[in-house]
Amino acid sequence: MWLRAEKKEFEGFLDSAAVYWRKNLGSVSSQRYLVVEVFHQDIRVAMRNLAVANAIRRIVPAQLVVVTGVEEMWHEALWTEFDVRLVERVAEAYGASQVIDLYRLVDGPARSATPGSVPVRLFGRTLPPGTPASEETLAEFVSATYCRVTKRPRPPQDPTADPRYGRREALARAISTYYDALLGTGDVVALVTSHVDYDHWGLAVDSARRAAVPVVHTQQTGCLKAYALFPETDTGRHTFRGELSHQLGAFFEERVWSRRAELRRNAELVAWRSKVNLGRPSWWRGGASASVDINSSAERARLRTHFAARLGFDPARPVVAVFNHAVSDAPGTNHQAFPTLADWFEETARFAGTATEVQWLFQDHPSQFRYDSTGFFDSVADRYRRSRHMVFQPSTELSKNGLWSLVDLGVTVRGSVSNELPAYGIPVLQAGWSEWSECGLSTVLNDPDDYWKGLDAAIGALRRGEELISPEQIERARLWLWFYRSATDLFTPQVPQWEVWPADYLLKSVQVAFRHIESDADPLFEAVERMWTHHEPVLTRTDLRVPGGVR
Repeated sequence: MWLRAEKKEFEGFLDSAAVYWRKNLGSVSSQRYLVVEVFHQDIRVAMRNLAVANAIRRIVPAQLVVVTGVEEMWHEALWTEFDVRLVERVAEAYGASQVIDLYRLVDGPARSATPGSVPVRLFGRTLPPGTPASEETLAEFVSATYCRVTKRPRPPQDPTADPRYGRREALARAISTYYDALLGTGDVVALVTSHVDYDHWGLAVDSARRAAVPVVHTQQTGCLKAYALFPETDTGRHTFRGELSHQLGAFFEERVWSRRAELRRNAELVAWRSKVNLGRPSWWRGGASASVDINSSAERARLRTHFAARLGFDPARPVVAVFNHAVSDAPGTNHQAFPTLADWFEETARFAGTATEVQWLFQDHPSQFRYDSTGFFDSVADRYRRSRHMVFQPSTELSKNGLWSLVDLGVTVRGSVSNELPAYGIPVLQAGWSEWSECGLSTVLNDPDDYWKGLDAAIGALRRGEELISPEQIERARLWLWFYRSATDLFTPQVPQWEVWPADYLLKSVQVAFRHIESDADPLFEAVERMWTHHEPVLTRTDLRVPGGVR
């Protein structure tokens, strides 16, 4: 996506960025350094990482080290437009002292099975060799990366049968060794990354955590959103996302739920706005299909009759909706009740096949084609073609109006529906953890036994006409919407809304900000300093610690 900008706009953006950061950071002589990755081909992702990194460098003087590069399998699967030279130019404009092409360095040692021979040179000196992650950790990242780049729901039963798996193993060992050297010197201020999964991102996070380096994880949504994991709050018992689930739950309880009376009006406004939200993660429901116009139970009943007829359902009987995930997307990234997302979906469909007392709606992931090359969803659907109480359907064929009017119970592992549906009074079961799973919005089930018992109990309650969601859960869900879409979405002219696109518009907007907006008027620096100084797990728009800190 970098090449889609006109050369004039791109050059103007680079010139403005270089002047802005030179004036706002000055020269840095410190031997300390901050590592930021740019492995994504979308310049909006790079901007988020680099803006946060430089905001931290205003607090802790440090040199900027950018790690980038693209490998053949990643290139074929996703990054068809990745250009290392363009990354280098953007990194230099943001003040990078060194840009490292990771895959150029690790490819040779990986092919020769000598990961320890990866040269790690920084600022003209050779760093001591690193130690790769544990075999268990390496295996987890290899499996997840293999699934992602091959778009398969599971790793091969016999890994030796697929040379691509062996390639990922060799690369992971070399990458982990390199990151251990780069991040284990004791001079690293932080790691800033857009992702925490797969080999070139996740192994950096693993090395940083073992070296007690703070990790800041930017998000690809809204304006500027970021999470942080600091060494003294890292228990080491869970994945990065697992640690975050606990910390966000505690933060939400202390800073948001405890102030629910004060925040109620804000939460109701955001709940209303989110009915027509066009941003991620609901970006795929654009236009009319994104709108929820249901304002009363009577309207819901009328729409329910209409959409039930379209699907061949009886509107008088309960409907359970099961939301398939992007089955190759970061398997094992957080706690899951089942070994894989595919196992959960298949076994839930098997359960539904005999649970004829309710009707089942199975929806695919809206970006299914980006994550599955095997026809997984269709293959499961084919097994139950004769089951009239089960419907398998592409999610984009049903509007939010249809979904909200039909569904009596949602079932997912970590999907965003588990915070959206409860906000509108629809209960959800989660077969795993998510960012919000400890905020009291849904029913979280941690293992298969709990899952089957919970699902069975929920179906029984639906048949008896019992309420499965409490007023408190609804209020918590609406507060989460406010927290996620407002309180933790920082507006800064350096990072326009994700929807500011195409690239020419984006670069022109940021160029104007660099040229005309003084840094003391930019909330980026105050917000990052607050997160950094108080070691908070999330970047916030305002100070939620003090009365009156909510806007």
